[in-house]
Amino acid sequence: MERIVLVARLKPGERERAEKLLADGVEPIVPDAVDRWTIFLSGGEVVFLFEGEGARESVLETLDDPVLSTALAPWLPLFDGPLHRAYETRSWER
Repeated sequence: MERIVLVARLKPGERERAEKLLADGVEPIVPDAVDRWTIFLSGGEVVFLFEGEGARESVLETLDDPVLSTALAPWLPLFDGPLHRAYETRSWER
């Protein structure tokens, strides 16, 4: 199982708009190789976690696709700076 995380800092006061997007069912990009995604929201950041076999490559290809990447359009005005990628480097399971 591969995991990739996309992290963005929210502009001040945009948490409420992010909560509204989530309540309205606005989903992030959902590439074919993604079996599960989760969104984490803090006071100043939003984190998108994608999981699945081949998720890393699939998410990156989707971000590079000018048509498919438009799924992020509702989120972009909320971001204070670029969307950052983070890759799993270590994990632990019982």
